[in-house]
Amino acid sequence: MKGEAGHMLHNEKSKQEGHIWGSMRRTAFILGSGLLSFVAFWNSVTWHLQRFWGASGYFWQAQWERLLTTFEGKEWILFFIGRDLVSQWDGSKQRVNSEIS
Repeated sequence: MKGEAGHMLHNEKSKQEGHIWGSMRRTAFILGSGLLSFVAFWNSVTWHLQRFWGASGYFWQAQWERLLTTFEGKEWILFFIGRDLVSQWDGSKQRVNSEIS
């Protein structure tokens, strides 16, 4: 009798493990398919938008190169200027919020 109970317990455990692995495989398949579909959709939208707007990607690259040329390629100057502008913008935003409250 003990042998039968042990055998039944082992069968139930192996069925449960099979069920868990099956669930994990299905979940991975669903998430992987969803991710693949999302990436394909996003790439398609990006491609269509670039065709619609023309050379918009080149526009921003040209602006960046112009900015670098202005500062003679010294990116650290851009870092400090950007840091100061962001902190001033954030400070002005906080002042506006405190005046509203």
